[in-house]
This record gives sequence, C-alpha cells and structure tokens, in this order.
Amino acid sequence: MKDSQDANYLKNNGLEVTDMQEGKVFWVKFPTGYRIIMDADELNRLAKFFELHKDKGPGVIEMLFRSSTA
Repeated sequence: MKDSQDANYLKNNGLEVTDMQEGKVFWVKFPTGYRIIMDADELNRLAKFFELHKDKGPGVIEMLFRSSTA
C-alpha cells in the first residue's frame, strides 16, 4: 500500500493518523490514547498488521502490535 492508502486504512480502523512531514513521518494515535511517531515503512507494517488481524478490534490489535515490537 502507498502511504496515503495505509493512513486511510488505519483511519478507517479507528486510529488517528497525521502526516507530519509529507509522507515521511506520521503521528499515530490509537483509540486507547497510546501515541507513536512512525516513518512510512513502519506505517506500512502497522497497516499490514491490522489487515492480518482484521477479525479483532483496534484495542486488541494495539496490544498485539505493542507486544510484538517490544
């Protein structure tokens, strides 16, 4: 997916995604309030992670994602 597609996909799944630097740096806020700054590659990985776990809610996906990157 392209950066804008990744951002839109994540927004449609309950996250706030703000492009901070013309597709290079993104500010992502999960529904729980957890915030993270990501580059385009990380945003793409997060979108793929959401797609892989699309049967779960955003809160569960957040916890799975955070534990997988810890």
